[in-house]
Amino acid sequence: MRTLFLNPPSFEGFDGGASSRWPATREIESYWYPVWLCYPAGLLPDSKVVDAPPHKISIEQTVEMAKDFELLVLFTSTPGFHVDVRMAGMMKDLNPKLKVCFVGPPVTVEPEKVLREKAIDFVVRREFDYQIVDYAKGKPLEQIPGASFRRADGTIQHNPEGSYIENLDALPWVTKVYKRDLDFRRYNVPFLKNPFISLYTSR
Repeated sequence: MRTLFLNPPSFEGFDGGASSRWPATREIESYWYPVWLCYPAGLLPDSKVVDAPPHKISIEQTVEMAKDFELLVLFTSTPGFHVDVRMAGMMKDLNPKLKVCFVGPPVTVEPEKVLREKAIDFVVRREFDYQIVDYAKGKPLEQIPGASFRRADGTIQHNPEGSYIENLDALPWVTKVYKRDLDFRRYNVPFLKNPFISLYTSR
């Protein structure tokens, strides 16, 4: 499945961040790289990472991207959740075959609540790198560790958690995904020289 990994557009008045997502509107802009989305994207050569806030990509432009993909993986945050859901719904309206997966802190804490939103097909709790890759390659949701999803009868199924990734060296270098999909000149933090690159060496 051609997969879009999305850090969605921000909205006016939001001044906060979650994990590697930093879709804030401030007097001084500050953007970190979408590290957690870039790891699984590096394992799917036909995928694309879109980091909307620093690249000034609007909701309308983002929605149009739905035409070109089969799977949307959206990293959500608590302040932006309802906006993210509305946008995901617009993308599904444009491409009804699009499967939508939400990842990030809110889906790990409250998967049942998140799945009340019909625009969301499933979530992956906690780490999602290999789970997303396996699903994109055709593995059934029932076999994806840490996935939560609606069954045909409308009830929610929570798959058991998988083990944490132990061999981090097996993951691709996120810098290769940065080069493929992102403009490094768009990222800045006031207390660092610009341009800068950030990545994690452990979890």
